[in-house]
Amino acid sequence: MKITFKTVFSSIISIFILLGCYYLIKNIPSFTPPVILVIEYSSYVIFGLGIALSIRFNQGRVFLITLLLILSQLFLNYYLELSINNSTYSQDLYSLMCLLIPLNIFTISHLKERGLFSLWGKIRITLLLIELFVIYKIAVSNNSIQKVLNYQLINLPLERTIINQTALAIFLFTLIYFIIKAYVKNSVFEVRLVGVIISIFTALYFINDKISFSIFLSASGLILIISIIEDSYSMAYLDELTGIPSRRALRENLMKLGNKYVIAMIDIDFFKKFNDKHGHDVGDDVLKLVASNLVKVTGGGKAFRYGGEEFTILFPGKSMNDVLPHLEKLREQVSKSGYTRKLSKAQNSKSKRGNLSQLFVTISIGVCEKNSTYKNSSDVTKGADKALYRAKKKGRNCVSK
Repeated sequence: MKITFKTVFSSIISIFILLGCYYLIKNIPSFTPPVILVIEYSSYVIFGLGIALSIRFNQGRVFLITLLLILSQLFLNYYLELSINNSTYSQDLYSLMCLLIPLNIFTISHLKERGLFSLWGKIRITLLLIELFVIYKIAVSNNSIQKVLNYQLINLPLERTIINQTALAIFLFTLIYFIIKAYVKNSVFEVRLVGVIISIFTALYFINDKISFSIFLSASGLILIISIIEDSYSMAYLDELTGIPSRRALRENLMKLGNKYVIAMIDIDFFKKFNDKHGHDVGDDVLKLVASNLVKVTGGGKAFRYGGEEFTILFPGKSMNDVLPHLEKLREQVSKSGYTRKLSKAQNSKSKRGNLSQLFVTISIGVCEKNSTYKNSSDVTKGADKALYRAKKKGRNCVSK
């Protein structure tokens, strides 16, 4: 089980948001009426912002969940305006929403991200709207489905719990599923959904308290907005294939360097031939393997993907002599990190070593530091590029300065 910084960070954010909700509810008596009015309607503003951001960044799944939540809130808050009487609301509508909100979120989490404006995106939005319309028609009809909704699964002292047993079971199952998937498969999206499910459950539990209901729904919307921002940052600053900072992040870091630093340019040796021989899928896996080694570089270095098979490492505040031992160690580490691939049936029949094959790659490194000759980051980068060319002329798999 691998837990990354993003997973932990998303968990901490959700915890702080939920603690903030608890703090707000505890301090409601001390708030003035205008502040309470703002809090009561804050969820609509947050959901509206979430919808706008998800449209802007084409986040289909977040859009569907946000749309589901804002329409559900409108149903539950303005049921009288929709010609739904109090009896039908308490017996049917509320129970239906408690069942269908977690079920929908569970279903949406399994959908592949296909954006909003594709055919699939439009179909999903249409199906969600049809579902909510069917719920409305059930609620306005006189045929109560209370017995079905409030079916007792087991005998428990839950008479005081407003949410029925079936909905409780669905919420619990969905929460456990998201927790397991989040930390076993290291899925950041499911980490966020854990916070969303807890927020929604708490909001529905406090349905009779409009302020608490709005506060916890706002929390779910806020978690979704943060997820859009995090994903947008990742798309802008992280390389999609390797997961390490991209060239855009490199440019920003170059502007932050002081008067003493070293830049190393790294290139995978004979990568084009390797790619042509073994295929692009294996080539992509090798890029990931090399990147996973580069991020472990010691000596205070930070790795970036420069483009293609080239990478860059920045060493702020370091001299050439400081970083050379660490780069030599890195070069050796990469050369010993074999990539294990599964052979095809045709390849396996010719191999005497079973159906697995070990592939090895090496890297060449060019290093340059800021000095009187190389006065700015552009000059130092060009100097490191020239040193990389010299490393390749020497026979590759070496460090040159």
